[in-house]
Amino acid sequence: MNQTNPWADAFEATARTALADPDTFRTARDELDADGIRRLRVEPGRISGFVTTRSTHAEVHAAITLPLLATTQTSAATACEQHHTADEALPQCLTDPAHAHGTALLPTPAELGLTCTCPAVPCRHAAVLAHAFADHLRAHPEDLAAARGLRTPSRPVQDIPGSKESARPKDLVSAQHAWDWYRKTSRLPAIPIHPAKPSGKPSDRPSRTLPPPPAPGTEQLLALIEDAAVQARNFLGRKASLECAWEEDAVRLTSRMPHLRIPDIAERLGLDVADLRHRIATEGLSV
Repeated sequence: MNQTNPWADAFEATARTALADPDTFRTARDELDADGIRRLRVEPGRISGFVTTRSTHAEVHAAITLPLLATTQTSAATACEQHHTADEALPQCLTDPAHAHGTALLPTPAELGLTCTCPAVPCRHAAVLAHAFADHLRAHPEDLAAARGLRTPSRPVQDIPGSKESARPKDLVSAQHAWDWYRKTSRLPAIPIHPAKPSGKPSDRPSRTLPPPPAPGTEQLLALIEDAAVQARNFLGRKASLECAWEEDAVRLTSRMPHLRIPDIAERLGLDVADLRHRIATEGLSV
């Protein structure tokens, strides 16, 4: 995105310095243009989003943290008359700390925290997020003030599409479409003949072992299986369309799975811990 904006350009330069790897930061630009980013969220002290990895095509949760302005700094920054105009755009005069009585609205590289759920930090996923937020600032510079605690966030999470078409081969169909076809077709395929139940004799195949941590434990896997069975039974009974509600599903599973650390789940969902506890309580489980 080539549109010039002092807030976006300055934040991009700050993030580049914080990452301390110019090559990674440059390639992250190409990744954002190609693959986009999901659920870009701006909130006081934090910017987050989901980035698709190159190798496994799985999603990781990247975040950038930055300090909130102190009360005295907020008062100094909002003293500018242009800050109180009807225009929501952030006045460019605030780029000069001297104009805001020494308050720097832009964070320094040392103040940026780059985190990700992948093993390597700082990583290119955080760099992709930095580019995405810089692009976002070109259209909505006021969200930098929201990230610094100067304004109240008012924009919902958003997806930023990439230029690539879906990586899914075009000759594949989703499970939902396959099930719809199965219900509507008049000539259903024959019921498959399953082999007889195991006789109880030990199998020659090696026994299955659980994956190493941080994979779910036995109790958590059983809870996931039970939840999947309930959701499948409800779907088949209602004959209704399946809908993907990522956050709602995650909160529901958190309320049903044992031995989960609520702060870790809140971090991954981008939710306040108290808000997550309240939402879990509405599911009928006290934590």
